[in-house]
Amino acid sequence: MSSGGGEADMEIREYYRLRKIDSYTLRRRFLQDCLAEQVLPRSAPKQLTNKENPFTDSARAYLKDACSDLSNSIDELRGSAARFTLPSHLVTKLHNEYGAQELKLKKKLLGLCSNSIWNNIGRTNLTIVVTTTNLITNLSDIHLSKTETQVLSLGLKFDTGLYGKQYGESINKNYRWDEKDVEKGFKQGVISCYHALANNNECSLPRRFMKALEDLSRRTDILITQADKGGGIVVMNKSSYVEKMHELLNDENTYKKMPTGFAQQEADEFKKKARKILSRTKKGKEKLGLLEEAPRPPRMRGIPKIHKAGIPMRPITSGIGSAPHRLAKQLAKPLSALLGTISDAHLRNSSDLIRRLEKVNFERKKLASYDVTALFTNVSIEGAIEALKRVINSMNESDFPVRKTDYIELVSLCVNFGAFVFEGQEFEQHRGLAMGSPLIPPKSIPFKPPKQWLTPIPPTTIPFQPPKEWLTPIPPKSIPFKPPKQWLTPSGKEAPPA
Repeated sequence: MSSGGGEADMEIREYYRLRKIDSYTLRRRFLQDCLAEQVLPRSAPKQLTNKENPFTDSARAYLKDACSDLSNSIDELRGSAARFTLPSHLVTKLHNEYGAQELKLKKKLLGLCSNSIWNNIGRTNLTIVVTTTNLITNLSDIHLSKTETQVLSLGLKFDTGLYGKQYGESINKNYRWDEKDVEKGFKQGVISCYHALANNNECSLPRRFMKALEDLSRRTDILITQADKGGGIVVMNKSSYVEKMHELLNDENTYKKMPTGFAQQEADEFKKKARKILSRTKKGKEKLGLLEEAPRPPRMRGIPKIHKAGIPMRPITSGIGSAPHRLAKQLAKPLSALLGTISDAHLRNSSDLIRRLEKVNFERKKLASYDVTALFTNVSIEGAIEALKRVINSMNESDFPVRKTDYIELVSLCVNFGAFVFEGQEFEQHRGLAMGSPLIPPKSIPFKPPKQWLTPIPPTTIPFQPPKEWLTPIPPKSIPFKPPKQWLTPSGKEAPPA
């Protein structure tokens, strides 16, 4: 009789021991899920929450410590295991209790995620703010889930903290190490250290956000890109994007489709000419390392102008890794320093515009905005080079990375490089400046438009439809605004004095 009672006690003790192990295991998994989803359980100290930061370092440390404590407790319980097999009815009871508790914790985690501050964040500079729905423009046929919309509202450049390893692999593959200057094994040492640091890097986003990004990245029927204005995000059908880009590239006045191999021929020719110019002087020879040994062709992409009817595309050429790119970056430095000093019409940013408008008396005036269609592709390369010559004549020779005469030749060589690829097809831009080159923004500033741009035209040809409130008859002396002559173009378009 006593033997039976002792066995029953052992069964109960073993049951509660296994039950506690299950409870601690589920609790640890729950806290690990909280850590991955960047939420805090309600039992966490209130001081760990921060309305300005969805998940603080203190909250992360708290959850890690709690998981560690539970792991230690589980190990202790497992170490005290008795060599005893539970009867089937107690095993079934443990299994049912485990399932019920698991379901309860899953619902609790779902509730924490639903009420997380991550659900109400967007972006503006460096401050977390309430998301505005107009950040995302969905032009595609797919429906974006709430989580997908939330993660896209963070912006396309949000650092998830998990790309360090990819960056290390990129260094290992692409960086050209000078074996004369480093000891053997230095490269491998740098990569190993970088990988070790990257592996310790914490993810900046909740797991559900990362999964949403992965799901979106696997889709081949849509394209996610930035909007041309306002920093918004645009989601569109890939087929629609390609169709709009081909409409743009079908402009034979600007672009021409070329046979396969054209881009490589252009890159080889560029390197040959650039090397010849740089080899003329000691100063130039020091820049020979800027020429890419194995360049890849520039890639054309488009960003949608959602603020315009029909949503046309703005062409952007990414030249990173191309034959002229690194040299162009070096050549652009002297010109970049001149931005804002050549012309009073140049605006540095919107804040600069606001400062200028504060000095304007708007009484009996209306503010009008004028747009230039395809500004960069309409800038004459020859005209821009002549403008550049006038500007650099007043600068010191020491301001340039090479001689002034060589500088002009190299700049001309870079901006005349028109080869690029789009969707595997090769093209050439044979007119105007290609937006995306490091040289283009600073180089286009000193450009003075040709005289025919400044010719006054009859007012009847101005394609401008004023709003109704502008049509009220007023005495001639009180006309609020008259555009300057230089704003009028022979084509009937108004161009700002930029």
